[in-house]
Amino acid sequence: MNRKVTVNTLRNEHLTQAWEVWLTAGWNDDFGLSLSEFITSWQASPVKQGVFFADQLVGIARANTDGVLYAMIHDVVVSPDHRSQGLGKQLVTGLVDALRAKGIRSIQLMAAQGQARFYQGLGFVRRPEGGPGMTLADRAE
Repeated sequence: MNRKVTVNTLRNEHLTQAWEVWLTAGWNDDFGLSLSEFITSWQASPVKQGVFFADQLVGIARANTDGVLYAMIHDVVVSPDHRSQGLGKQLVTGLVDALRAKGIRSIQLMAAQGQARFYQGLGFVRRPEGGPGMTLADRAE
């Protein structure tokens, strides 16, 4: 059995497996997505990466972009059994490379609480206190 780790574009046929990886982050406790909604949201993202260990999808990440100026990285998740092996770094680096290849000028991300240090190690910087950027607090029920 091949135990090689690869990072590739995540295709639609991988999205059910991606759902299983995404659920390990615990975010669905807040969002309450169905599998169908998850698939719809990921199909709408133009840049998607998956990290495969052998033939198993063990990490996912995606970015949304306007195709010229801005891109936002979302949903960087590595399965618990495969964390602390550099796979998250490979995913984010792959997304950044793909976005730069498209000429995107401003790459931003949403970091899970407690993960800022990880992203800082990849060249991202925190927005200054009082800097631009906000999130709409009320979610559709």
